[in-house]
Amino acid sequence: MSYQLQILPVGLSCPLLPEQTVLDAALADGLMLKHSCRTGTCGSCKGQVLSGEVEHGDSPLEVLSAAERAQGLALFCCATARSDLVIEAPEVTALRGIGIQQMGVRVASLDKVSSDVAVLRLTLAPGAGFTYFPGQYVQVLLKDGSRRSYSMATHAPRDNQLELHIRHMLGGVFSGHVFNALQPKAILRMEGPFGSFYLRDSERPMIFLASGTGFAPIQALLEQLREQGHNRRPVYLYWGGRRREDLYRHEQLLAWEAQLPWLRYTPVLSDPTPACDWQGATGFVHRQVLSDFQSLKGFEVYACGAPIVVDSARRDYVELRQLEAADFYADAFV
Repeated sequence: MSYQLQILPVGLSCPLLPEQTVLDAALADGLMLKHSCRTGTCGSCKGQVLSGEVEHGDSPLEVLSAAERAQGLALFCCATARSDLVIEAPEVTALRGIGIQQMGVRVASLDKVSSDVAVLRLTLAPGAGFTYFPGQYVQVLLKDGSRRSYSMATHAPRDNQLELHIRHMLGGVFSGHVFNALQPKAILRMEGPFGSFYLRDSERPMIFLASGTGFAPIQALLEQLREQGHNRRPVYLYWGGRRREDLYRHEQLLAWEAQLPWLRYTPVLSDPTPACDWQGATGFVHRQVLSDFQSLKGFEVYACGAPIVVDSARRDYVELRQLEAADFYADAFV
């Protein structure tokens, strides 16, 4: 038995099995609804059910309140169908044609670029044809069945390789393995691409906001604009870390800023030590934007990093700097 999922206003549809979430059904049919974490924690996939009945499953009340459920909202990454459904998802057409694949990859290299960040390069199988939008992510599949999500750091595979930026987390199963045991030529399994963090087609100036390894998808967006060669949209890049070593691509960005007339780069450290010898901006990275701009009306913001950074930026830019909420695009690490 299967139901039918209809997506408005784009007029697309796909089959929907009772055990599938709305998001998984759409992804399986090549329709990439707006989403990020796929676990119900970020709220990116929250949308309106126009008709039909859903089971909310593991949707957390702090992300999808009882009042929102009563209004017909659902987290599409958690909700399953109890009837045919009609939902509202206006962005779905922008990502159609990006197929999700599961594949084996081989470790090409592993470079520790700071005390707790490694750049991992993974070689795809010959002829794999892995296509993604700059800004999307993959999930590394672990032996115990769990998954870890990492954004691609290049706008397309380079030399048939993907680049991931891995932060060593205290007690982290996979990041600990990367830092302590993973060797070149090892085989990993991954699935993707996922996510709806990608550049929108407009003429608006942009704020790129990154904290820590949230720089990875931002680097991919910058590469995309560089490769196009005709970008005229101003890009104001803010990258925050605690110490100088956290800005592990600082010199590269200084060089890009010198080469690209549309790029302005502002690094920000929240806790510089005397050893950092830091003369630049200090404090919380999202607040530096507040200091530099009296209004963000007419801007687009692309933010990636720790949830507290992304959530604070969304709130403050909308409430204090007139940013349209619909023009804030985020990929929080959850």
